[in-house]
Amino acid sequence: MEKVVIKTDKAAKPGGWYSQAYKVGDLIYTAGITANDPVTQEMIAPGDIAGQTEQIIKNMKIILEEAGSDLEHVVKTLVFVKDIDEFAKFNEVYKQYFPNDPPARSTMQVGKFNGDMVIEIEAVAVCR
Repeated sequence: MEKVVIKTDKAAKPGGWYSQAYKVGDLIYTAGITANDPVTQEMIAPGDIAGQTEQIIKNMKIILEEAGSDLEHVVKTLVFVKDIDEFAKFNEVYKQYFPNDPPARSTMQVGKFNGDMVIEIEAVAVCR
């Protein structure tokens, strides 16, 4: 099965040596998506889980669209948070983007990120 690298300048660039996403067959696998602005590459909403969740999902949407999918086709997310006590704030924003039949999800506290980052989200989606 062919694997295709997904790369777009419309979403934040990877912060290290990895690809934004891969398309393998009818599935798209994203890397951990952060709340960096696609133009400036600066962190949006430093220390604010709600604001960062919003930007992450905007970046996710762009990456998925580049790969031939969208938020409605996300089947699984993996969420890393700095502080699990902030979960409710994250979840309120998340629900706005996945209001019906939300993706399967795992969430874990990692305790420490670089700088002012407080959340990172990976996604698996099917093609439209």
